Amino acid sequence: MTSIKSKVTIHSLLAKAYPIQMQPVKSGPIHIHVDDQTNDDCYPGFCNIYLKMSDPNSSEFILTLSNVPFDDDVKELAAELDGTWESTRSGERLTLELSASQSTATSELAAAIRNVVGKGRRYDDRNWKWIARRTAKSLERLAKLLSKVNRS
Repeated sequence: MTSIKSKVTIHSLLAKAYPIQMQPVKSGPIHIHVDDQTNDDCYPGFCNIYLKMSDPNSSEFILTLSNVPFDDDVKELAAELDGTWESTRSGERLTLELSASQSTATSELAAAIRNVVGKGRRYDDRNWKWIARRTAKSLERLAKLLSKVNRS
């Protein structure tokens, strides 16, 4: 008896991990809210993280972080990943074109954002103390999902 192993796609893993945040797929790009923001998070500077896929069968996606906590290390890593920055009224927006094979890069970005805050560090917004940690945690969760795609 031959076993048939189905290929795990980013879309299928994200649909299971973020069922409420996914928009129904009709046609066009798929947008998924991948941070852990809840209705109780009303601070306008919360770092929203969105993932956009043009094709559910693709391994490539666009990751956008709005109001992202950053320092020189985050900016340097974003530059290495060919990320683009945009200043908005509510903060800095980072956009990255990534693929499932870049789960390590996603983990590195999480670590860099987590390190923006800490003992003895100075940062632009005192709320980054909790925003940076939550942003990093959301990116770490995404990185774990991406690594599952790589193992299939």
